Amino acid sequence: MRCKATWVVKTLLLAMSPAILLGLSYPLAIRRMEGHAVAGVPIASLIVSVAVAVPWLSQVTCGPVYRLIGPVADTEPGQCVRQFARLWPTVLAFSVVPVLLVSALVGATTHWPALTIAAHFLLLLENMVFAQSLMVADLLRRRRHWALGWLAYAAAVLLLPTAWYLPPLLATLTQVVPMRSALAGLLRPLPVRIGEYVVDMGRGLVLGGVLWADKLLLFLTLGTQWRIALAYLCLQPAVLGYSFYFAIATPRVTGALTDFHRGLESVSIDSLRDRSRYLTRLLDRALVRAGIVAALGVVAVVVVIALVDPASVADALAVALGSALLAVLTLLAYEIDHAGDPALALALSGAHLLAALMAFTLVGGLAASFAATALVDLALIAVSVVVYRARWSSPEYSFFWRKALSW
Repeated sequence: MRCKATWVVKTLLLAMSPAILLGLSYPLAIRRMEGHAVAGVPIASLIVSVAVAVPWLSQVTCGPVYRLIGPVADTEPGQCVRQFARLWPTVLAFSVVPVLLVSALVGATTHWPALTIAAHFLLLLENMVFAQSLMVADLLRRRRHWALGWLAYAAAVLLLPTAWYLPPLLATLTQVVPMRSALAGLLRPLPVRIGEYVVDMGRGLVLGGVLWADKLLLFLTLGTQWRIALAYLCLQPAVLGYSFYFAIATPRVTGALTDFHRGLESVSIDSLRDRSRYLTRLLDRALVRAGIVAALGVVAVVVVIALVDPASVADALAVALGSALLAVLTLLAYEIDHAGDPALALALSGAHLLAALMAFTLVGGLAASFAATALVDLALIAVSVVVYRARWSSPEYSFFWRKALSW
């Protein structure tokens, strides 16, 4: 039991390393950024404008890679690095347009000088390159190597806080150097079906936007005139629940799902039914535990705020609870998608994005926008739970017919 608890804590710390390391480094470095600017815009404001967009854009630009080389990582892990190197030029090329669009939105809402927007584009693109470089370690479950990238990022922020362009470059090097023997593959790009690739990017935009879009919307509507530190702290329960699900619960679910898929071709319907029930129980348990972890995180954050700044408890509760609901809705949408209903998963996620866009533009304000969105998300979660239970009630039949139709 003690060994398992140690593994859970260690795995969670590695999964949470971006939030932990950056959450410690930026507050320590922020004062040394004062007085430094890019074309008159404070470096801190430039960094915030990029940071709010990186998680969402990473979902967009990295999503197709998991479909294209995810199976390779499972069956031939030795080929994963080579396949990724050959795919990377395409990933980079398809990243330019989304990055350009976000920089254009920032320029239109902030009216910053052209030089600052150019710096925004460069820094955002650098962060996309770093996010993409992490995918090999993520696919091969090399969590320590993955965390090393974030450690390098945080170290660069602390050591050279005014060199705004440096952290993602140094962090990328920690991932690229170990794959140097495969980098010749960059000159032999893998062909991709453009239509399918763009569709995958769209899926990342909608599904990933549930958890991450609100940060960008906050910046586009309020600039830097919102309580960034409070919002960042209140996001952590959602990140904790999300990380728990994928780092702790998912490996066991993935094993059961793989066993279930093998059984579609080789075992009796009774045995397959037993496997499907076991798989469904694992999924149910994983979702419930992730929700509980997020809820405990909300309680912890609210207690801390109550002790440190009692006047902000209401705001903290609205933002922390709203963010936790985003994580729950995201996970439910993912599992509805995995059950074979991507259209409904996209519809539920799209409904949230529409509600968030309306809340952040019409309601305005940090706490009020999160509270308004949370009301919609409660209804969407209720619908998602019903759909999830229906789709996963008899996976032995739904997956069998999907496989049969694919023949």
